[in-house]
Amino acid sequence: MKQLLILSVLVLFSVFSCSYPSDITGKWYGSIDMGGFNMRIVFDIKQSGYEYTAIMQSPDQTEEEIPVTAVTCEKNKLIIRIDNIDFLYKGTIGKDGIIKGSFTQMGQTQKLDLSHTEIASVTHSQEPIPPFPYKVENVTFENKEAGIRLTGTLTLPKSSDNVTTVVLISGSGPQNRDEEIMGHKPFLVLADYLTRQGIAVLRFDDRGVGESQGNYSEATLADFAADVKAAVDYLKTRKEINKDKIGLIGHSEGGCIAFMLASQNVPAFIITLAGVGVTGPELLAMQRKALFQATAIPDEYINQFNDYMAEAQQIAVKAKSVYELREGITKIFTGTPVEKQIEPAIQQLSSPEIVSFLQYDPKEYFKNIQCPVFALNGMRDLQVPSAENLSAILNDVTANGNKNVRTKPYFNLNHLFQTARTGLPSEYGAIEETFNEEALNDLSEWIKER
Repeated sequence: MKQLLILSVLVLFSVFSCSYPSDITGKWYGSIDMGGFNMRIVFDIKQSGYEYTAIMQSPDQTEEEIPVTAVTCEKNKLIIRIDNIDFLYKGTIGKDGIIKGSFTQMGQTQKLDLSHTEIASVTHSQEPIPPFPYKVENVTFENKEAGIRLTGTLTLPKSSDNVTTVVLISGSGPQNRDEEIMGHKPFLVLADYLTRQGIAVLRFDDRGVGESQGNYSEATLADFAADVKAAVDYLKTRKEINKDKIGLIGHSEGGCIAFMLASQNVPAFIITLAGVGVTGPELLAMQRKALFQATAIPDEYINQFNDYMAEAQQIAVKAKSVYELREGITKIFTGTPVEKQIEPAIQQLSSPEIVSFLQYDPKEYFKNIQCPVFALNGMRDLQVPSAENLSAILNDVTANGNKNVRTKPYFNLNHLFQTARTGLPSEYGAIEETFNEEALNDLSEWIKER
């Protein structure tokens, strides 16, 4: 669930001073041991007159550039501080040009040495390379009610006639048709695999992303569901496709959209990859707890943070303006251990997408779902914990009399269905695998059985 993150990070750009050595500009590279894999960190230091500026990047997590709050350097001691993510780095600059040091974040300290030698990225060998043994077509279709045109890629088996088809639905946050994240393209890998198995696949850029029209930042879950409905309607106009065998595969928040449309009898079947089976507020609390615990943050802090966020989320649902939201969250967080999270919380909770997710209750949809359902989840998923969500999906959908429901947990898989060591999002880009082969095979075989 790329975009159902705990909080977005906003940091302010500022300058630093340095008295020694005379030139520490340029890019400094290091890596953090994350328990079996290394996550790259890059600091880019620049000089303008007598002032210096710096940004930090974590390329295995995101392409975002994070400006530092302050950096000081006295003799051979370097200190880098980023307040809004509670990050403090201290290092000693050696005569060999290596900086030996460590950083502290949220009470945890870890070694981080830096040098000017770039660290190579992990290769992602599953990404398919053309030529492909199937047809690839760039397509457009309209969401007439919203007045926008959406663009995507339709892959069709060469012997396409009366073919079964699936529409891929991305997780939260603006996603392109490949659901690209941290160097991986899971939807490209998934579409390639399924099409080679004789199943047509439509994947498309979210509204406002890539070649699709619209404004993502103003959209809700209902808006995204309408976009997917438009994709299904388009497929029904294609002569190669069996109109009664169009299914949906939703990842993370995309699973919510699949459930919503299944309750309206839109698809012939649905598959959810790390689908959400509990309410939005329950999921976000689970997510925060799982992610914090995985980084050894004390339970006392986790419980306090969840309590404050629960209050903030209630305000977000009721607030009639960003001013009202800001006022309420500032009042809740000021003077507490999470005071530094005021701005990130405001940014996250002012999103129409997040507000609609806070109002999401899957039971409203589960009671009406009669089509076949296959729900998969990785047991190392820290963004949508598997046990609670899979059991809720199984119990609540079958409660309406639908007996064609299957769930499957995968022992070592994370939120992206990679074989993982920790399940932390910071690990995603450092893993070579994009999508586990066993899960791919299970998806294909289940669809063929339909």
